[in-house]
Amino acid sequence: MLFYKFVRIMKKINPWMIATIVLILVMIGFFFKNQITGFFIVSTPEDIANKAIDYINENLVVPNTTATFISVKEFNGLYNVSFSYQNQTLSSYITKDGSFIFLNGPLNLKEKLPQPEIPKQTIGNFYELEKTEICKEDGKPIVYFFGSQRCEHCMWEEPILKNVTEKFKDQISFHENIDTEADKELLLKYSPQGYIPLIVIGCKYARIGSGESYGEENEAKILTSLICLATNNKPLSVCAEVEDILNQVG
Repeated sequence: MLFYKFVRIMKKINPWMIATIVLILVMIGFFFKNQITGFFIVSTPEDIANKAIDYINENLVVPNTTATFISVKEFNGLYNVSFSYQNQTLSSYITKDGSFIFLNGPLNLKEKLPQPEIPKQTIGNFYELEKTEICKEDGKPIVYFFGSQRCEHCMWEEPILKNVTEKFKDQISFHENIDTEADKELLLKYSPQGYIPLIVIGCKYARIGSGESYGEENEAKILTSLICLATNNKPLSVCAEVEDILNQVG
């Protein structure tokens, strides 16, 4: 009896109505197949990784620079995201639900970090902290270099900077920090994620990354010019050689 009632009901249903019901069921299945993570829907590790890169670019990188996604893979219950930044290959970890990214600590991707004051960009991709006084040691401007022997970009930069600072040996105090914890507080002030190489000249000019794109000769001139600004153009014999670049800085 129940079977015959079912047959009569089915005969009354329009074929288009059946197709509509099937379509709705398919859409519901697709919806629940995707993972919902707070404020966006993702279905692949690449989706989560790209959201992480967007967050890094919006909140963490130096102004007017960009981190670029390279790859993502699973690692110990997290996603390991590799990306390129300032001629370096870096990585971070992000939870599979896309909620937290780990750099120096967990950062909630749902929270918007307060944006710092944008410093003025000057020559050689350096940034000038206009309101900062020149920091000194024994009356001499301090030049900091942070790097590692395991960092090929650091090893490219290090001999160029050493050659330049030798010209100012009576005018500056040079802190060369290679694979050391020295001056770590200052490192994290100018590079919160600990990215290297980092050069800080007189606490006034700073750059994360090497100057490889400028070539050795031009990089040496850029470094010389910025140190001249910190030393008030001393020694004159050295600073006169880069007078044309100093005029560009203004």
